[in-house]
Amino acid sequence: MTTVGIPNYFRSYKLSDGSAVNVHIMDTSGQEQFRAINEIYYKKADCCLLVYDITNRKSFEEMKYYNEQMKKRCKENVKAILLGNKTDLESQRQVPSEEGAYYSMINDYIFMETSCLQNKNVADAFTTLIEITNIEFKKNGGGNNNLQLKKTNTTKETKKKRGICKS
Repeated sequence: MTTVGIPNYFRSYKLSDGSAVNVHIMDTSGQEQFRAINEIYYKKADCCLLVYDITNRKSFEEMKYYNEQMKKRCKENVKAILLGNKTDLESQRQVPSEEGAYYSMINDYIFMETSCLQNKNVADAFTTLIEITNIEFKKNGGGNNNLQLKKTNTTKETKKKRGICKS
């Protein structure tokens, strides 16, 4: 199902250190017609989930655009996870895992593969992103009891606001 507009999701999340944060997730969609709108949300994002479809090479190639937007519009040192989605369609794979892992490595992202259909690694991706953003906040002396996750998508790319960003 495609996403139109910028749906918002709010969740409370208990961190591994026992503290709680409020997470604001924004799905800015990867659809080209919404790119101009998406750009205004990047500047407040603290972390991002970049999602591509492993069965669609073009969606992976579009990560270059979102990577550039992140570097141009997001805060410095934004944490990001690159997600290859649809691992349930392995027989239709067009983007090898190694290629996603390499792209993540050269861009200093964490890499994971997921299946939203099978609910595989989806929660782990969010948990990892929230936790690493929390660590970064603490390292920089900032508090984060108002952590907000912004989700963006290229078949669903993800971006986070005030705590987590993705392009």
